[in-house]
Amino acid sequence: MKAAVATESTDSGMRGESLKEAIPTGVYKTLWSWVETSRVHYLPDHEMQNVLYLEERVLLRKAKGAESQPHPSFQTKSVTIPKAFVAVLPGGRYWVADDETFAVIAPGNKLIWDVSLQYHLPNASHSVFKQNHLPRATYTAENVAVLSFIWDSNYYHWLGEVLARIHLLDRSGIQIDKYLINGKGSAAFQAETLSLLDIPKHKIIKSVRGMHLKAKRLIVPSLVPFSLQPFIPHSLAKWAVQYLRAELMGRVRPTRVEGFERIYISRGDARHRKVTNEARVVELLKACGFKTVMSGQMSVADQIRTFASAEIVVAPHGAGLANLMFCRPGVRVLELFAPNFVNPLYWYMSNHIGLDYGYLIGQGQRAPISSGIGHVGYRDEPITVDLEAFAHMLKLLDVRA
Repeated sequence: MKAAVATESTDSGMRGESLKEAIPTGVYKTLWSWVETSRVHYLPDHEMQNVLYLEERVLLRKAKGAESQPHPSFQTKSVTIPKAFVAVLPGGRYWVADDETFAVIAPGNKLIWDVSLQYHLPNASHSVFKQNHLPRATYTAENVAVLSFIWDSNYYHWLGEVLARIHLLDRSGIQIDKYLINGKGSAAFQAETLSLLDIPKHKIIKSVRGMHLKAKRLIVPSLVPFSLQPFIPHSLAKWAVQYLRAELMGRVRPTRVEGFERIYISRGDARHRKVTNEARVVELLKACGFKTVMSGQMSVADQIRTFASAEIVVAPHGAGLANLMFCRPGVRVLELFAPNFVNPLYWYMSNHIGLDYGYLIGQGQRAPISSGIGHVGYRDEPITVDLEAFAHMLKLLDVRA
């Protein structure tokens, strides 16, 4: 963004108001609300917006567990994947707050809520409404795609909420000149995956505090917000898993790596949700021919090769299990959970690609269901594995020495 950038002092959608005072005066609750509005009123570029994937209901195969009664998180019979689409905002704006939250602002000076806040919390308010004014917008005569996501420094969210939406942009047929991503992340996996998808550095704009950008067209692929209170498990779309699997494996072209047929993914290098008795777990697994790996210390290409080689994967719940999307159908999976943070998202993913999934919940007192089992407030809780139940689950998944 150099030669193509200029500064505007007024916004045609603001009736000549100074952009320094252009605090949004209204809200579209959803991105789809904007699409419907632009279609009904035949606003500029309304014809470029189409549903790319219809809503889909995915039936779930029963997860294997050590207890006679399945955990509440594994009692559902299906998940619904919302429709996916790309919205076009002619003259749309993107603003970043000091706390690094950002606002997507549609023509007519309305905030688009679900792609700006990106999660549901009771009585939540957006930081843009706490401002006295916004800085003057910088204009670019380009099509800028918004891929920013609040938790994109996390490997799973980077794949699912950022990279996967590139597929929607590609499928829309709209020319994208620049891709806008959250500026927080500088992890190597971000640069590596963008390179694998042939997106050059000069096409990347990283958002920074105070940024206020107005584009010829702001292109926004749809995003499903997370519900945090109450916590509602969130499934990555089947089309997203299939796209990432095909594209990234197609670039890496993994061949099987000897010795990685049975792998245990350690969180020994993580800040939270560690396995307290991991030494004993590793000892039991080593006797069954398992190799311990730390996916966070590997390149993305090596993670793909490792999971593509696996026949059995054992791991505590964490972002490293996003690599299950690179496993072959039929691979056996055993996921370990803390007693009060049971998020079945990898069970959903396993169903998308045909994995044989089992789970084990760690020792410790469980909060009553009425308090919201799986609540994000427990996400840092450590995991203590019941070794007897662990051995039982290995047998159930036909894991033998």
